[in-house]
Amino acid sequence: MKKSIPPELKNQLNAEVLTKLQGKNCHSDMVEPIQSYLSKLKEVKSYCSDEKSFGYIIWYINNVIFAYAAGMQKVGLRLSQSGELNLKEAKYPRNYKAQNSWYEIPYNSEKLEVLVNSAYESARNS
Repeated sequence: MKKSIPPELKNQLNAEVLTKLQGKNCHSDMVEPIQSYLSKLKEVKSYCSDEKSFGYIIWYINNVIFAYAAGMQKVGLRLSQSGELNLKEAKYPRNYKAQNSWYEIPYNSEKLEVLVNSAYESARNS
């Protein structure tokens, strides 16, 4: 059963990613690595659009979405572009030099934990 997006997430900062994720599903293998990193952080909240049908999942703090799982192979992370990320496996967004852009990273990347933590810290300090 589809769940409504939490009202606190319906803001201008999250609008683009929420629109992108509409109707998307995700493979459960992609969720486990991110969830294991974030389960230790009590203030992080998550939302799944449709648990029974493997809907997309987002993670957020302070009403800022900083990570999502959708599709079969990559997760999205909202990363601050304070320097070159130099990630060969990342799909750079069109506005990749802009602050806090979305990057698609393979869910099994060796750098995933560091990148998830970076996205979390950036959203926490927003």
